[in-house]
Amino acid sequence: MVLRRLHQMAALVFAATIVIQVFLAGVALANLGGSGDFSAHREFGYTAVGLAWLVLLLTGLAARRPRAELGFALLLLVLYIVQTALPNLRSSAPLVAALHPVNALFLFGLAAWYARRTGQMQTA
Repeated sequence: MVLRRLHQMAALVFAATIVIQVFLAGVALANLGGSGDFSAHREFGYTAVGLAWLVLLLTGLAARRPRAELGFALLLLVLYIVQTALPNLRSSAPLVAALHPVNALFLFGLAAWYARRTGQMQTA
């Protein structure tokens, strides 16, 4: 029961890191009064979001969550990897790179759904 609760908390933290990541992007946008420096957004994405996903996976394994549920966690990893790769395509494929915020929506949507699902499974 404790491990399931930890996994649920990890899922909530992962979803929260996506919200923070979007906030950091907004803070950097020059059109919104930001400096145009996306280094905090970039570094938080490469470190905190990645670590939050790792904790999500480890707590899911420790809590012996079903394979299907862990499959959703792996899908989050795939979307995260795509998310980190998209900005690197801005020179060679700018239209593909422009999917970076769209993928962020998918990533957050799935993360929020997953966090809610872990909470529902907690009570079931």
